[in-house]
Order: sequence, then C-alpha cells, then structure tokens
Amino acid sequence: MASAPPLRIWLYGALAVAGAIALIALPRWSSGHKPDYAIADHTRQFLDAPSTDGKLRVLGLGSSLLWAATPPALAQVAPPGIDWMRMTKPGTGMGYLKPSLDIIDRHPPDILVIDENLLLPDQDNVIMDELRQDFILASKGLAYQLTGNARLAPPQAYVALLDQREPFECATIPAHTRRREILKNAANLQRVFNDSAVNRQLTDRLQRLAQRGVRIVLLELRRSELVEQTTATEKQRWLSRLQQALPPGRHIRYLSSPIYVQQNLHCDGSHLNAAGARLFTPWWQAQLQQLRDER
Repeated sequence: MASAPPLRIWLYGALAVAGAIALIALPRWSSGHKPDYAIADHTRQFLDAPSTDGKLRVLGLGSSLLWAATPPALAQVAPPGIDWMRMTKPGTGMGYLKPSLDIIDRHPPDILVIDENLLLPDQDNVIMDELRQDFILASKGLAYQLTGNARLAPPQAYVALLDQREPFECATIPAHTRRREILKNAANLQRVFNDSAVNRQLTDRLQRLAQRGVRIVLLELRRSELVEQTTATEKQRWLSRLQQALPPGRHIRYLSSPIYVQQNLHCDGSHLNAAGARLFTPWWQAQLQQLRDER
C-alpha cells in the first residue's frame, strides 16, 4: 500500500496554487491594468466619435442575456440613421460597467438602453468567474508558448471586450439533465427576484439623465417560456418595485422582448442561442427604427 505524501508536500502544493491565483489576480487589481476603465474607454470612444449624418446614437448596457441576443454582427445591420453599440458583463448588477456611467454623464447618448438585470444586485460569484476567465487565458497563453499551436493563442484584447467581436458561446447541457438544470436555474431566479432590492443609486442616475433629455429604455430580456412561467409571480413583484422607483414617462420607457414558444432557442433556458438571436434581431431592429422615428 502506497504511503501518503508528507504533509509538507501538501503545504507546498497549496502555496503553489495560492501563488498562481495571486499572480493571475494581481494584474486585475494593479494600477497598470484597469478592466473597469477598459470598458469605460470603449464607451468613451463610441460617444466621443463625431456623429455622421445626424445619426441617432444608441448605447446599450446589459448582462450576458443582451450579449447572447445581440451578436456583434447586429452593429453592422442597424437600421439607417442609427449608431448602435452595446457593452455587457456576466451576471446581474452593474459590476465593471459602472465606470461607463461617468462617461455617459459627461457625454450622454441620445438613447440609453439598460438591461433590467443590471438593476438587480451584483452576484457574489462574479469575481470568481472573472478570475476563472483569467486562469483559462493564462493557461492558454502558457500552452501556446510551449507548443506554438496557433489555436491556443489567447486573445490580445482585454477579455471583457470579447463581447464586442465574438458571439456568445452557449453552455452545453446534456439532454437528460436539461429540464432539471433549467428548473434549478428558475428556482434561483425566484429567490433573486423575491429578495432583491432595486438599485436606487442607479435608478436615481437614470432619472437625472432622463431629466436632461436622454431617452431611457428599460429592456426586459425574457427567458424561455418554462422559466418565465416559473418565475412570473416573483418577477412581476420586482418589476413593480422597479417601476415605483423609476416611473415610466416621456423619457423613460419599459420594453419587453418576445417570449418564444419554439423549442431549442435557448442554451440554458435563459440565454438565446444562435437560432434565437436570429429571431430576436429583426424584432430589435424594428424597435430601434421606432425609436428613431419617434425622435
């Protein structure tokens, strides 16, 4: 029977893992690498660029639901008279999109689209998700250096900007566990909607922008029919609280996306897959066109 490794081996291993995590995390919070401001700079470039032919400038901020629904190619087929860009992040809450609000305050777009998921609290696991992304990128970079395999080359731009040039990648859920996982996700959403307070700091900022003449669109990105039915009561209560904090009016509009009854249009019951995005695109283009016509 093989003997267990000495205790010091476990200790050295734990220290090595901790050191690797620290090396990966350090650039994220160091003064020389500011992911928050990478996003804000991208927002600034869009808002600072001279308007061409009097186009309406529409900026969207959202969760990964907006990323999945609006693939990068949509920016190339926006309706005439519209300049459209969106920035997204994983999970609920503003997270690293928050510094973009300061840019928006100084250089407001004509229309600001806010995915309603951003008005929910930030998820506790967002930092770990970001660290996991960094670890994967660092691992790919090391493998690329060792093997020279071009397929392992990591992207050169900051990972949070990937949503601007890459389509959303659907999670793979085995068919025999799909319904169970979707219902598990729906149960978690029920708790989120039931327990979450509205982000009043954000609603107050949006209210001030509306008072300055910026049109605010609060976009509800609906999930699959099964998830929407399961979460309907809790979600409606939360939406009622949101509308009390940020009442609809001349410059504040609430907009809900369609619920698609077709099967297999969502990766996981929440995010649209490529087929779902193809159905969403003409609907969203029509909404942008209507916003332009209402100017």
